[in-house]
Amino acid sequence: MRLKLATLCIMLALCAALATAAQAATVASITPSFAPDRAGAGTALTLAIGYSNQQGGVPEPVTHIVVHLPAGLGINLRGVGTCSRSRLEKQMGRGCPASARAGSGSARLGAHLGAINLNENASLTAWRGPNKGGRATLQLLGVGLSPLEEHVVVSGVLEPDHAPYGQQLVLSIPPIPTLTGEPNASVLHSSVRIGAAHGRLGRLIRVPRSCPTRGFPFGADFNYAGGGSGSTTATIPCP
Repeated sequence: MRLKLATLCIMLALCAALATAAQAATVASITPSFAPDRAGAGTALTLAIGYSNQQGGVPEPVTHIVVHLPAGLGINLRGVGTCSRSRLEKQMGRGCPASARAGSGSARLGAHLGAINLNENASLTAWRGPNKGGRATLQLLGVGLSPLEEHVVVSGVLEPDHAPYGQQLVLSIPPIPTLTGEPNASVLHSSVRIGAAHGRLGRLIRVPRSCPTRGFPFGADFNYAGGGSGSTTATIPCP
């Protein structure tokens, strides 16, 4: 009986170790940039996020991201239209007001198809969504055409954050299906540029007027489909 109990404990310990290793295998990095990069200037903010598997192969699918934005970052939504998630899902943005479009970008996905790993490029467009609980929302429409024809909508809510940050964008990423019986696709890299000009209203984003000594701080927290999590930080140097 003791031998069986000891064997069970060893097996459970091995399973826990393997699960921990799998969770730690996926790491992410974030690269923010302003253009133009001048204190107080209207700007476009680009957020590039890369994922890798330290053990090789395709990283785990990301399910949630919290992007921490620097204190003082200006977000001007005056006069900006909205586009609903349902319209993006069903019509892929057709019929949405032009003023609701907040930016664009691209993504590269990785998928297991049998014994083969395939990559797919997707286009991204960013739209302001209807407020949720009095807070601004952002919708990201991702469209891939080859080798898989698929589109998904990522929803984000802008919420208050704690120092040294001012606000945080909380994003929920839905599963990205591939073929029947095959695992969901994973994001390998994404880059989104937010801050398109809206005529006389100026830009949606403004660089903070003052910069901390070490630069404008950014951070990101990640949760993955396999139960893993991680975080990273980055800075934009002071102008």
